Amino acid sequence: MHRGRLSVISICICAAIAALCLPSQAQITTAQKFSGQGTGILSVISSGQTSTTTVSGDTCPLPPRGGSATVTATGGPLIPGVLGSGTIVSSTSGSGITSQASSSVSGFFLNAGGYQITASNVSSSAQCNCCDIASPMCSAQSTISGLSIRDPSGATVPIPASGDVTIAGVGTIRFNERTSTGTGDITVNGMHVLLTVGGTTYDVVVARSHADIVCSGLIITAGDVDISGHVVDQNGAPIVRATVNISNSNGVVVKSAVSDDSGGYILTGVQSGQVYIISASSRGYVFTPRSLNLQDEVTGFNLVGIPR
Repeated sequence: MHRGRLSVISICICAAIAALCLPSQAQITTAQKFSGQGTGILSVISSGQTSTTTVSGDTCPLPPRGGSATVTATGGPLIPGVLGSGTIVSSTSGSGITSQASSSVSGFFLNAGGYQITASNVSSSAQCNCCDIASPMCSAQSTISGLSIRDPSGATVPIPASGDVTIAGVGTIRFNERTSTGTGDITVNGMHVLLTVGGTTYDVVVARSHADIVCSGLIITAGDVDISGHVVDQNGAPIVRATVNISNSNGVVVKSAVSDDSGGYILTGVQSGQVYIISASSRGYVFTPRSLNLQDEVTGFNLVGIPR
């Protein structure tokens, strides 16, 4: 993919995100811990014993309980004549089963000892989720547009169609640099400049996104619940001693009950997490079976009989 006046880098290491989670027998409703951080520019410039650190557009890390944060930096010269940018927008959030972060830097400029590096926009994003409780999934992407690199003489430094830029005797410029310390975390740098010129080292990260998640939180598994209601006629009068059946998707009756003097019934110990058909029968009445997607206790599930 060409990186000339307009270039884009986009690599996913895992296509799954929370919106695409497939259902499982055990569903997690919230992760145990979240972490995320978006950083526009993180620069460390060192010469001899002197080191200068510059940070712009940083959300700071999320607290373990999650939440969200967005930071907008208006841009400008961070180090006059050396480092600057246009608007930076960074954000991060963590809730439910997903943590995510993103950062976008416009109008980036770096003068690294005469090497001029500019880009119209550098952005990145990272996501981690708990679709699979036992194995959290993470993905990362980055894009760069309008990238230009010139050496101290003003000559254009070639940018390969893919991969990083290596400048002999000076260093490298890395793109879509991704790291992970273990399961459930990922960090991506849209661009990472590592150059040493004239005894000065430039370590500059542009558009960093970090996401991290621990999935062993609150888990809900299929359990037994009760279903109750009344069997009545069209006028609301109770129908006594009607038989109420609940059948699974295969048509097998799994529970039965008989309505009492008030028409009330209760089906106890029915496994949740399935779709059932509930029907009633009584001499002199016709009932229309009702479908129920059972996830929790159900009350007031009435069945109405129509006289034959």
